[in-house]
Amino acid sequence: MAGQWSEQYDFWKSMAARSHVLFLAGVFCMFLPAGLLSDIPAMGANGTGRLVANALFSGTIAVGYVLAVRRNPRWVLLPLAANLLLASQFDRIFGPAGPPLTGQALQIRLAADVNLSTSAIIIAFVLLSHVIRIEGTRYGRVRAEMTLARDIHRQLVPAIARRIGQFEFRGLSLASGDVGGDLIDVVESSQRWTAFVADVSGHGVAAGLLMGMAKSTARTELRTGAPLDTLLNTLNTVLFDLKSPSMFVTFAGLQSTGGHDLSFTVAGHLPILRYCASSGTLEELSIAQLPLAMFAERTFTSATVGCSAGDLFVILTDGLTEVFDHRDRELGLEGVKAVVCQQATAPLDAIEERLLEVVRAHGQQLDDQTVLLVRCLDSTASPPV
Repeated sequence: MAGQWSEQYDFWKSMAARSHVLFLAGVFCMFLPAGLLSDIPAMGANGTGRLVANALFSGTIAVGYVLAVRRNPRWVLLPLAANLLLASQFDRIFGPAGPPLTGQALQIRLAADVNLSTSAIIIAFVLLSHVIRIEGTRYGRVRAEMTLARDIHRQLVPAIARRIGQFEFRGLSLASGDVGGDLIDVVESSQRWTAFVADVSGHGVAAGLLMGMAKSTARTELRTGAPLDTLLNTLNTVLFDLKSPSMFVTFAGLQSTGGHDLSFTVAGHLPILRYCASSGTLEELSIAQLPLAMFAERTFTSATVGCSAGDLFVILTDGLTEVFDHRDRELGLEGVKAVVCQQATAPLDAIEERLLEVVRAHGQQLDDQTVLLVRCLDSTASPPV
């Protein structure tokens, strides 16, 4: 519920000032007749000043309710208290009602009440229709832009299912909204392949833009055969000048070395999970490094890990671990590790499917969710040709 109100408040904040004014004016005119029509059961007993005050009070208090609910539903108590207080003191402030009108005077008054009420309702309809037209046009334009951004995002982060030499790869990235900040990629050069996952802080358009810059920079660097430590140092330098102060990028990747080992690096990211087929054990590969783009002058390193036939490597983002059940219990990395251990020898598509099933069953997606699976098919681990 809190998230719902937060989204509604963000929508109101996004409206133009003109739309705000027109909408509140429409609400005022819509509820103004409540004060005028109260004169009908009183048979025109309200004096002109009292009638005008009642009408203005009806419209104003309605605007107060709208402003309060827009900001926070709990604030509705403020206009409610003002409503009750003014209603209780209305006669004392504006004087008591007079004697009921009769004859032609009553007919004139009632006709005036009805005509003014009808006019106010018409004005309210015109104002609110204008707001709907303005905001509808704006929404349609924004929606079209978001659809384009979503399509571009899907092109930047497609699902992966491929084989390079003696390694097979499978992965996908599921954005929590139209545009996500997670990046998944496998890049093959003449000398080596590199598989990596990056996670831009936050999500949405800003994160998606920085993610696109990260992919472009990474691909350019890797096409030259750059090792992982050089890649991270370049990414850090480039991204630091392109992002806002509060943004950063976590990174985890694997790279072939041409031998029986793989190079790996982790920068502020969840550890890479490695299932060793020969021993049937699962270990975490990590390096104590800060995320990318936090500091301009920073040197990043990589390490090596052995690789044999059947070994499985899992790289994922915290969107898969930070899901909560109805008791607010987090799935966590241990929950993911349990799935990997159970499915380690299954085909990669089956592992991916089972992992996503467990995550979805545990709780609602709150962040971008990305997983990349890498398996060695042969102990020679020959480099790509």
